[in-house]
Amino acid sequence: MALLEGRVAIVTGGGGGLGEGICSALAAAGASVAVADVDLGKAERMSERVSADGGRCVPVEVDISDRGSVEAMVGKVAGEFGGVDILVNNAAVYPLRPWMEIDEDEWDRVMSVNLKGYFLCARAAFPSMKERGVGRIINVASVTFFFGQPGLLSYVSSKGGVVGFTRTLAREIGPEGVTVNAISPGAFPTDAEKIHANQEEYNQRMLDQQSIKRRGRPEDIGNLAAFLASDAASFITGQTIEVDGGWVMR
Repeated sequence: MALLEGRVAIVTGGGGGLGEGICSALAAAGASVAVADVDLGKAERMSERVSADGGRCVPVEVDISDRGSVEAMVGKVAGEFGGVDILVNNAAVYPLRPWMEIDEDEWDRVMSVNLKGYFLCARAAFPSMKERGVGRIINVASVTFFFGQPGLLSYVSSKGGVVGFTRTLAREIGPEGVTVNAISPGAFPTDAEKIHANQEEYNQRMLDQQSIKRRGRPEDIGNLAAFLASDAASFITGQTIEVDGGWVMR
């Protein structure tokens, strides 16, 4: 498949978890991929994996909550590949605790990464998309926004913001040929789930709630990201699509 041949993609949080599936799928579809992560070692390892599979890839260290770091990331990618066509805002932090135990610093950190970071990345990448006359921004939200998950107040609040951000930005930049959509994952057995104490019980609880009785895989998210990034999805914008095995149906 060469749906994305000649396109350039940035995937934040690309060094692990769902980012692995996203980077692999975009590269398999022909895109040149920048694996952007706050952990350069993870970005390098993922970049090596994609390259070993025949993809064109470069690792980039970035703190998406910092404007200077974000602008440097976009500048490096544009210098390496000639521009940016696709941005997947995937990086996030996921603290678990009762809401009265969340201090201001933690709340601010979650919002800085999970919401402000998406804004900063979109703003930095947009000029290149506008110049090219086409672009795809894909934001990773969460199904937890639709039902509210106890213990994850800051995370769920930030992901609700991502849905609103997606809808409004889609209206603002649609005339420039840029689509903006969100992917809303359900529960995936990545490192993020390790915050839950009883992994076996948590795993069974997720399966019980899903219509499809298997756990999600990162490639399930990657496949949708590749589609939304392609010309086949050029008339889809402002949407939030659940990928959760039939857990949340709305």
